[in-house]
Amino acid sequence: MFDGLYSEFLKLKRTGYYITILLVGFICLQFSTMNKQMVSSLNWYGYFFKFEFIAFSIFFTLVISNVIAIIFIREFRYKTAPIAFTYPNGRFGALINKFFMSILVIAIIYVMSYIFIVLGGIIFLKTPLTVEPLINHFKIFIISFIFQVALIPLAILVSLIGKSMIISSIYSVVLIIGNVHYILESKYSDYIFSILPASPVAKLRTPICEVPIPVNMVINNNDIYLGIYIFIIGITGCILFYRKANIY
Repeated sequence: MFDGLYSEFLKLKRTGYYITILLVGFICLQFSTMNKQMVSSLNWYGYFFKFEFIAFSIFFTLVISNVIAIIFIREFRYKTAPIAFTYPNGRFGALINKFFMSILVIAIIYVMSYIFIVLGGIIFLKTPLTVEPLINHFKIFIISFIFQVALIPLAILVSLIGKSMIISSIYSVVLIIGNVHYILESKYSDYIFSILPASPVAKLRTPICEVPIPVNMVINNNDIYLGIYIFIIGITGCILFYRKANIY
């Protein structure tokens, strides 16, 4: 497995993914400091919330779906799928390697974003940094990341079926439209899967949160069950594709 992951890492290295991740971090920092006068008046809770509300519901939805598509479509674009699928672990091994690489890349994006946001707050906020907001929003980042992982298989399935970055981009735009509709509705629905990574903040109706976010009050069992359900559907579809698809 480690050889397979290293192989995927080398393939991504050639595409310049590390530059993309750094760019994502800088854009995240820009999101959180766009209005410096308003940002300087926030405390750390409001500052984190401002970023998370935009990034988790819109920006990450666009970026992560397309990053996953790059990982999976590349084999078909360069017509190397027959070679990749003849690795010792077979087709299922190829799926597992790429799936874990997708998780790793998303984890790096989340870590880089968190680091950039904290650095931005140290520079622009007047409120001294304390441990409490860091821990509170670290929990929110972890929950968002877990839900993001739950949505990975569905994004993989779309990219495998479409075999086109255009299709994956359309998929990400559809998710963004669904998230925006969810956010703008006066009465929030609990059953829209695309908003799951942003659910710790999307369910709060205040424009800026100035207090700790009680995670257990905005994440309920329905969210967890929905995430599991979407994960099972996506991973089942991916397995069937890798077993049945004609790759030649």
